[in-house]
Amino acid sequence: MYCKIPKIVGFVLLFCVSVSISAQNYIVSGYVRDAETKEILIGSSIYEAESKKGCTTNGYGFYSLTLPRGKGIIRYSSLGYVSCEVAIDLVKDTVIQVYLRPAFEELSEVVISSAAKLKDMRLGTINVSVQQVKNTPALLGETDLMKSLQFMPGVQHTTEGKSDLSVRGGSPDQNLILLDGVAIYNANHVFGFLSVFNTDALKKVTLYKSSFPARFGGRLSSVIDITAKDGNKEKFSGSASIGLPTLKFNLEGPIVKDKTSLTFSARRTYMDLLVDAANKWFIKDDSDSRANFFFHDLNAKIHHKIDDKTYIYLSAYNGNDKLEQVTSEVEDKETGHSSSMEKWDWGNTIISGKLSRILSPNLFFKSTLTYNKYHYKITTDDEYFNENDSLGVQKAYRNFLFSSGIKDYSIFGDFEYFPSSNHSIKFGAAYTYHDFNPEIISLKSQSDTLIVTDNTPKHTYSNELALYAEDDWDISEKIRLNAGLRFSLFNVDGKNYTAIDPRASLRFLLTNNLSLQAGYSLMQQYVHLLSSNSVILQTDLWVPATGKIKPMQSDQYSLGILYELPKSIFLSMEAYYKDMRNVIEYKDGINYTGVSAGWENKVEDGIGRAYGIEFSLEKREGRITGTASYTLSKSERKFDEINFGEWFPAKYDRRHVINMLLNCKLNEKFDLTATWTYHSGNRITLPLMTYVGPDVPDTDRRIGNLLELDYRNNYKMANYHRLDMGISYTFKKKKNRYSMLNMSIYNVYNRMNPYKLILESDMHKKESGEVVYTHKLKQITLFPIIPSLSYTYHF
Repeated sequence: MYCKIPKIVGFVLLFCVSVSISAQNYIVSGYVRDAETKEILIGSSIYEAESKKGCTTNGYGFYSLTLPRGKGIIRYSSLGYVSCEVAIDLVKDTVIQVYLRPAFEELSEVVISSAAKLKDMRLGTINVSVQQVKNTPALLGETDLMKSLQFMPGVQHTTEGKSDLSVRGGSPDQNLILLDGVAIYNANHVFGFLSVFNTDALKKVTLYKSSFPARFGGRLSSVIDITAKDGNKEKFSGSASIGLPTLKFNLEGPIVKDKTSLTFSARRTYMDLLVDAANKWFIKDDSDSRANFFFHDLNAKIHHKIDDKTYIYLSAYNGNDKLEQVTSEVEDKETGHSSSMEKWDWGNTIISGKLSRILSPNLFFKSTLTYNKYHYKITTDDEYFNENDSLGVQKAYRNFLFSSGIKDYSIFGDFEYFPSSNHSIKFGAAYTYHDFNPEIISLKSQSDTLIVTDNTPKHTYSNELALYAEDDWDISEKIRLNAGLRFSLFNVDGKNYTAIDPRASLRFLLTNNLSLQAGYSLMQQYVHLLSSNSVILQTDLWVPATGKIKPMQSDQYSLGILYELPKSIFLSMEAYYKDMRNVIEYKDGINYTGVSAGWENKVEDGIGRAYGIEFSLEKREGRITGTASYTLSKSERKFDEINFGEWFPAKYDRRHVINMLLNCKLNEKFDLTATWTYHSGNRITLPLMTYVGPDVPDTDRRIGNLLELDYRNNYKMANYHRLDMGISYTFKKKKNRYSMLNMSIYNVYNRMNPYKLILESDMHKKESGEVVYTHKLKQITLFPIIPSLSYTYHF
């Protein structure tokens, strides 16, 4: 065991007197860090056995523990680290900075001692291991955070291969995805088949599905809180890897030792380089078509220590996708040619600065400034040139531009106060200025005259303010309460929407290994997402609530039981009911085409409900670990002018979902991972019958066919199931240098899962002259069995 404890560096700043008659209390506070990198450890456990008091470190590694005067032993532990015990003799407030050593070979022992205690586990909250994300087999071997979350109970993918999430019957836009506290509006690369998160840059991930803390707001279904690495303050280290789709590089180290650290991660696809080389090598004809695709991610973060109480963080993220398609036709190189170039460009840019400071041994403060931008742009350039003796020189040019996006400018202020060891209060405020740019559409063409057509809606500006307070209180050894209020105001086009959202969760320990938990949350969502139905090039536009379309709201009730079996095996059951209001759906016969003008007249607002029960079994200890879960659920929608005003299944309504994940450490070199998923088929709308329109007299035209529909989303596609497997081999370590080879197989038994169904119609005439139409469904499958290989070098 190893633990470093500096001298006492603080005296009494804030004096507390216990309600107890017998003893005086003092505060032990400080940070818990990694002994090798000096990086802060989030969620570490601090426990004093004699007084039976404990706490955990917050999102910045800070802890505050109130203990009675006198002697005791404090135990510090964190998952993946060797625990440390510190003897104390309190006569005044004391600062103890603790450094825990990574476990490595002692990992199984640490898992036993520092597995999350039953009483600290929160209803509807899952702490996701970044290492587990890296171990999960993935499409093309590219580890993906969002796809790993799809194996959690109550979480589903939306479509085969996609990273989008549906949480408890909600739509993807109802998930609040935070990177270091900043919202991500577009979490996808490669048309949704990969997420924007480079796992090498991540430190901690927490998923909230219910009983949302009051500090979170703005979405209905979930919060995915992601924290990036701060960087190694002791020495430089990093990794480089290559897989089928990407190259990745990660570097972290001290700028000023023990004071300032830097972490930098980069990821890019290299397929565009191979395609460019193939085009140059194989395509010799000037008359041809070619396409290419590219994406990248850049993460950077600087962590600077001003003094023992004050730290600043500067972070930046940039991710971008580009698709280019060029078509050329040459009649004669000298006299005639035409060309067409189409470009798609979309991505996120985030810049943030944070200041954290210990104001007193039991009061912590942080402030944040952020800039957040999401853009989506399509450009098309067409050019024609022709020269001949009779007509002379002919030139034509056309440029089309579609551009949309959103910009946010935000400021946050958050306080965390610890009145006692079993009591913490968080409160703060947040303000965001939104600049919505639904789209800019312009068309420029030139022949003999210049024509410019511009259809540009005005920018929409809005202000969003939030105030919150939440109280986390261990009322007794058996009862724990988390209660809070969140006030929000949204101002747009002179219209003000306000709301007060109560949040509460209660945990009662029935026995030492059995707890009963209940929770309630009221949520508001002031933004809507308009999406086209394109299979690949989906156009997403964020628009605010308006005077006509109100903000979405939801009430969620949840009740759960958690039982701890021997050897850190946890069995849980959670039932939930979610009531939604002001959800939107396109009216019958209308689809979004990428243009937001008049969108309020194309949608209908209504109500929704989702309810279900989730069972989960999790093993956290030993060479074999894993989870297994089953969800039984139902999600429905109802609109006055859609589906005759009757309830119908929601798009992501799936009755049965089974997920299994297994990790097996075969020996020091080999690790085996397997996942299996099963769920009921996706919902789509199919006509029951087609009525052929009659011919128009004295013309060659025919009136359009009429479709008879039963109800919306009336057809369930084939059930989905898939097995993925992966095995990794770690080469011999030399100090901190080692390499790892990973092989994974996606869809091991080659299941032809449906991605989309197409209704095909055939027409033929009988001898009698009667026209007969026949219809058949054609299934499209995207991903058969796909093996992949990746190699990573750590230094």
